[in-house]
Amino acid sequence: MDQSNGASPTRDGRVVNSPKARFRKLAGALAASALAVAVAACSSSSGGSTSQGGGDASITMSITIAAPTSAPVDLAQSLGYFKQQGLAVNVKIIPNSYQSIAVGQIQFGLVGVSQVMQANANGVGLQQVCNGQTSPSYVLAVSQKTLNAKGITASMSLKETLTRLQGEQVTEVGGAVNPGSILLSSLLKQNGLPSDWIKVVSETSNASATASFMAGQVGVVFQPQPVPDQLLSKVPGRIIFNTADSPLFANLHGTPWSGIVASKSYIDAHPDVTKKVCAAIGKADNYIIGNPAQAAQALQPQMPSYSVSLLEKALPAYTWAANGAMSESQFQSGVKVLASYGIFQQPSASTLSAAYTTKYQP
Repeated sequence: MDQSNGASPTRDGRVVNSPKARFRKLAGALAASALAVAVAACSSSSGGSTSQGGGDASITMSITIAAPTSAPVDLAQSLGYFKQQGLAVNVKIIPNSYQSIAVGQIQFGLVGVSQVMQANANGVGLQQVCNGQTSPSYVLAVSQKTLNAKGITASMSLKETLTRLQGEQVTEVGGAVNPGSILLSSLLKQNGLPSDWIKVVSETSNASATASFMAGQVGVVFQPQPVPDQLLSKVPGRIIFNTADSPLFANLHGTPWSGIVASKSYIDAHPDVTKKVCAAIGKADNYIIGNPAQAAQALQPQMPSYSVSLLEKALPAYTWAANGAMSESQFQSGVKVLASYGIFQQPSASTLSAAYTTKYQP
């Protein structure tokens, strides 16, 4: 699960190291090969520069999942917003794309804020330049088989329901370090239960995680839409909690969650390209906000795991940044809220300042 944000069946590899260890390793590699990195950043994918014939600037942009969280990039591509800005964009699905961005193999990526903050804390100079999703929303769904086995009824309070789920398992890509796992732990603690009351089982892909629920191997799912609705359409059960509807997670409203990221060196060298990228993403965000049904139709070919009806229902469940914009003060206060949940360590003032800019937003 991404900050998802649900992944496609072929996308994710096994997670064998903690995010912190991976970032330390990457930071060390970058420091040891600064010259090679600089050369790669200048030469890869046209470096965002215009072609010799005066054509569109060519760049590569990554997404990590074929799911609604990637909607701003997919829409900017399919509706021609990148083209309108004079950009020829090659969109690729790349797990852990912050690494490819950092070493100059690709120019931009739609990346989770948690990865941006962790990268900068470890000396990897990434900067978020505009915004996609804000205010993360996670849904807790339970199979009817588990509801029956635990004696859980619809009239029970949330605390009673969670108490009866003792020993149940939930599958997450990456296990306990997944942001969804951390929010689930917070939900349990806020209801007076140990953080491991519901066990987190690490999976290598979202496909295997959801398959475990469908096969009855686990009875609980905690993911953003449309995964819960998709699973419940095949396995009887019901939704018992949504972070977006709960006062327990009210402080998540308005927090940054994902955005367009590039290396600081690339941004400084290509401010015109960066501004055009943000203009296209801002237009795509606005289109999703104003036209979710039409957006679902346009997105479904890029997200074949989900039906148009599922996407149409799911898109309004996400909060999208109007114009792709967010003030620096909003970003910084939101990051501090996310850190308070333990999603990443509280950043230093310098790390926080370096990780985000509004300079290129519409």
